[in-house]
Amino acid sequence: AVIVTGLLDSVNPCAFAVILLLLAFLFTLRQSRNHILKLGFVYVGMIFLVYFAIGLGILQAVRFSENPHFVAKAGAWLLIGLGIINLVEYFFPNFPIKLHMPKMAGARTNALIKQATLPTTMAAGLLVGLCTFPCSGGIYVSIITLLNAKTTMAWGVSYLALYNILFVLPLIVILLVVGNRMAAKAWARWEREHALKIRLWYGGIMVALGAAMLLYVIV
Repeated sequence: AVIVTGLLDSVNPCAFAVILLLLAFLFTLRQSRNHILKLGFVYVGMIFLVYFAIGLGILQAVRFSENPHFVAKAGAWLLIGLGIINLVEYFFPNFPIKLHMPKMAGARTNALIKQATLPTTMAAGLLVGLCTFPCSGGIYVSIITLLNAKTTMAWGVSYLALYNILFVLPLIVILLVVGNRMAAKAWARWEREHALKIRLWYGGIMVALGAAMLLYVIV
């Protein structure tokens, strides 16, 4: 469950879009590949630390519950609900509830990235890490409540670390693979053109995963 949900959560439009923007912008500035990789890894590292810290906080909070299985079921239902919101957004784009990075945060992230310095890249990673949670927090909360019901605290933290490594893995792959300016721009353009379709698949998988957790995992 940790591996599947970690990889699923890693297909996150918020984090993908911003790292592609970072790469494309750095290539337009004619930065060296070493500099691009350094800032890219700082960005990914900040997302990992922020998301891991959020997970630890939630895990600590849910452990106070006297009925961990009820909390796990609530997490699964939350996952289903957020998946439905993604599906609704695909079919009804004007639906008022959207699981996106807030526009203000997106504008601030863009401004930080355009400065292309180490401190601003760290700040952008921090901001994206915080704003990524509303995009896919349902998956994260559901797996944390499941860990709370099925493992000790020590094992829960270990699984949480594994989850977050898988969460940032595609970002690391993108950072290493996108080795030229044209590829970075093409990938960023593809992401923009297919973002809505990605959200459709994302929502469908969230609903299916939440249902599977209720039926087969949480017993």
